[in-house]
Amino acid sequence: MVAMKYFEHSTDDVITHYFTEDHKFSFTDEGIRYDRMMEAVEAGEAEIVKVDDTPVPTWQDKRIAAYGSWREQLDMMYHGTWEDHVASVKAEHPKP
Repeated sequence: MVAMKYFEHSTDDVITHYFTEDHKFSFTDEGIRYDRMMEAVEAGEAEIVKVDDTPVPTWQDKRIAAYGSWREQLDMMYHGTWEDHVASVKAEHPKP
């Protein structure tokens, strides 16, 4: 029976740190805490759970990407299509 869970956090598939269930300890793959954690995992007293740290884009992030660069927006303003573009972006990525 597994009594303890350690949560593995990574960025771009590189492990950055581990957290205990109660978030009291954060540590990397060095030192005595890491060694103790690995001993507990090997003994079946603990397990490592991978955490998905992939950022989820917000509606603001999606709008910023959809608006385009300031150069593109200036060109739309010059051609008179900017207001329609803004309205379509807002309709496609509404506020929650």
